[in-house]
Amino acid sequence: MDEAARSGTEVAIMEATYEALSTHGYADLTIQRIADAFPKSKSLLYYHYDDKEAILQAFLDWLIDEFRADFEARLDGDAASDPQAAFDVLLDQLLPRDFDDEERTFRTAVLALQARAPHDSEYAARFADLFDVIEAALVAVIERGVEAGAFHEVDPQQTARLVLAVASGGVTWALSAETSVTGVRDALDAFVASELYR
Repeated sequence: MDEAARSGTEVAIMEATYEALSTHGYADLTIQRIADAFPKSKSLLYYHYDDKEAILQAFLDWLIDEFRADFEARLDGDAASDPQAAFDVLLDQLLPRDFDDEERTFRTAVLALQARAPHDSEYAARFADLFDVIEAALVAVIERGVEAGAFHEVDPQQTARLVLAVASGGVTWALSAETSVTGVRDALDAFVASELYR
C-alpha cells in the first residue's frame, strides 16, 4: 500500500511507530510508547490495528514504501544524470559512514525485527520485499552506468547483490559489535571505485 492509499491516521501511526522505535528500540517498544508519539487518541491505534504485531507488520510495509519513494526521489534529483553520483547516494543510504544515536537505535530495532524473519513467514516476506526493492534500485543505476559508459561492463544483478550483501553485513556488524561502519564503508568504496566506476 503506498502513501496515497493510506489514511492520514494510518500515516500518523506509522510515523509514531518510527519515532517510538527510534527512541526506545524494539525490545522496549509498547503500544503505550507508540501512543505517546501519536498525536491522536490511543483508541485509534486499536481501531486500525489489533495489536503491536499488526502495527509492526504494517510498519514494515510502510517502511518499504518509504524506502522506495526515497530512492526514487534521490535518483530523480541531481544524481539523475550522473550514475556514479546516483550510486553513491544509494551507498550512503544503505551504509552510511556513521550513525547518530537516533539512527543507531532505529536501525537496531529494524535488525531485531529482521531477526524474527527466519522464524516468521510474515516478517520473512516483508524483508524479502525490502531487499527486492533495494536490489532493483541498485540494478537500475548499474544498468544506467554501464549503458552510459561510466561503469565497467559488469553483471548488474550480481554486482547489486554483492553490494547489498556487504552493505547489509556492514550494518549488522556495526550494530551488533557497537562499532563504526567506517572501515566497511571504506572497503566497499574501494571495491566500487576499482571494479565498477570507470
